Amino acid sequence: MRCLHVIHRYWPARGGSEKFMIEMSKRLAADGHEVTVFTTDAIDIQHYWLPGKEKSETRHEVIDGVDVNRFRVRRLPKQPQALRVLGKLPGFFPKCQFSFPSPLVPGMLARTWTAQGFDIVHATALPYDSILYTGYRVAKRQGIPLVISPFFHLGEEGSDDVRRFYTRPHQMRLVNSADRVLVQTDIERDFLASRGFPKEKMILLGMGINPWELEGGNGARFRAKYDLIGPIVCYIGPKTYDKGTFHLVQAMESLWRGGDPSSLVLAGTDIEDFRRYYEKLPEKVRSKCLALDFIGDEDKRDLLDACDLLVLPSRSDSFGIVFLEAWFYAKPVVGAKAGGIPGLVRDGVDGLLVPFGEKTELAVSIKNLLQDQEYSRKLGQAGRDRVLSEFTWDSKYGIVRELYEELAG
Repeated sequence: MRCLHVIHRYWPARGGSEKFMIEMSKRLAADGHEVTVFTTDAIDIQHYWLPGKEKSETRHEVIDGVDVNRFRVRRLPKQPQALRVLGKLPGFFPKCQFSFPSPLVPGMLARTWTAQGFDIVHATALPYDSILYTGYRVAKRQGIPLVISPFFHLGEEGSDDVRRFYTRPHQMRLVNSADRVLVQTDIERDFLASRGFPKEKMILLGMGINPWELEGGNGARFRAKYDLIGPIVCYIGPKTYDKGTFHLVQAMESLWRGGDPSSLVLAGTDIEDFRRYYEKLPEKVRSKCLALDFIGDEDKRDLLDACDLLVLPSRSDSFGIVFLEAWFYAKPVVGAKAGGIPGLVRDGVDGLLVPFGEKTELAVSIKNLLQDQEYSRKLGQAGRDRVLSEFTWDSKYGIVRELYEELAG
């Protein structure tokens, strides 16, 4: 098969949808299929709207047998204001092209007119509408099947704060144009069904891990490297309000006031709102935090081995691969009752769930897991048993490959 994958970022950029597309692409290539990727030059997601953020200067390369084509992101003068104006233009095209935080990538769009012939196109992810639109245009022009992995972020029940950025009419039109939609949890599936999308066109997939990539973590090495003693609460992911990072710091503050000896390790990209917040924290609070930017694979494995639990109290995750990674190390997890997380974490079985933004409940859950070692061990082991049986990339790839073969036939 000749497969086109269209995504907002690709390796070495890190993220859940990015990891998914990388794993599917390289496995298809290894099986002898031709895989082409259209993506942007962004490494740091903030490159879409801010100058000076990390990007790739390599426009074309072959990675693990995959033909990767990167297109330059463009920024308009006074981009936020410009997008607000342009996004009000009538029609499907301007709505898809001029919607924050979707990147402006005119070179990628132009390529849809000259792209080689493909048998199938797979595009991801919302809210990067211009990227999905590229996949949509290629499928329409070439008359080939379109698969979309939307990765809907649905936020908290009863709140539109997050959902409205993922479910605008033009976004739903893009998703509805697909021949198949891959959903991550039953929450995402039920949402689409409630909007009238045919259940027979949805495939409940979920995400995965490669066990061999996670093996070998050395918690003692991490503690020695960063001079950490005592319990460790860890967070891995972009640091921002919607991910619950603010609430996690505030929950830990309340525990520290009560004499809790834990350290908080925050690993992941500093988004601007959190950076400003963190800089204003009292030194007494920051002294209990280890704030790391991007960490390499060895440090990540070592942190997962060293920590006592992982906390991701996010309302902007459609799944949460980091939960799988923590479970691989048999660590209990705490998540938010928001987005796709309740479709993955089973409250009281392999983790705990709290309402998004409820700092007191979050602090209580963390305290309970730190103090009840047997309960923590039980939850963590249940997670490990589950991830090894249900959530590996090899098993997910088999489902995707069969789908491609069925559609591209």
